[in-house]
Amino acid sequence: MQYLKSGNRLSTRLVDLVAKTLVQADGFLIWPEKTDEGILQPFVLDLTTILNNPRVFSRVASGLVKTIKEEIGFRGFDLVAGVPLAGVPYASYVSVKTGKPMLLIRDRKRDRFVEGSLKMGDRVLIIDDFVITGRQILRTAGKIVSEGGVVEQAMVVVCQSRSALKKLGEKGIRLHYLIDFKSIVESLRKLDALTESEYETLLTRANA
Repeated sequence: MQYLKSGNRLSTRLVDLVAKTLVQADGFLIWPEKTDEGILQPFVLDLTTILNNPRVFSRVASGLVKTIKEEIGFRGFDLVAGVPLAGVPYASYVSVKTGKPMLLIRDRKRDRFVEGSLKMGDRVLIIDDFVITGRQILRTAGKIVSEGGVVEQAMVVVCQSRSALKKLGEKGIRLHYLIDFKSIVESLRKLDALTESEYETLLTRANA
């Protein structure tokens, strides 16, 4: 299920590029922070910093499209939807490159949660930048399902833990990812962005 496999030089370069971008833009900091999912993390990982660098964003987003093609197939879904807000730019890119219409998901319901042409039974691919537990993806899926859509696949840039794979799988959603968190941690170590203690702490998170 993982696209960035060990031994793939292009893949290693992409991981290193992402890690370097995070460090240069203060997108990765050792600092306790509570995430949107309510989890206290010993670090800040802000993948929105990638959006400030069009070259890096294009490389990452292209990787998403390639992974989707290889693992799901463009016939495996009818529409795309980004988890608000961070998943929306990636969903837009995937929509353009695959020719699949995009849905916009509202945080709060007005007339409806889903904006766009969603028909009963349409298969929607959910896209996000980072997943920890899968809660945000499940929340987005719930809104889509409540309006007649079907969610069986989700795609993220970085997957932090195996628990998200299991949790989403139990709900009938297969999670695909471009980069696993352990690869990011290893790359940050190569950049001397982590102390040995910080490295060990983050590896524990990556293996959870």
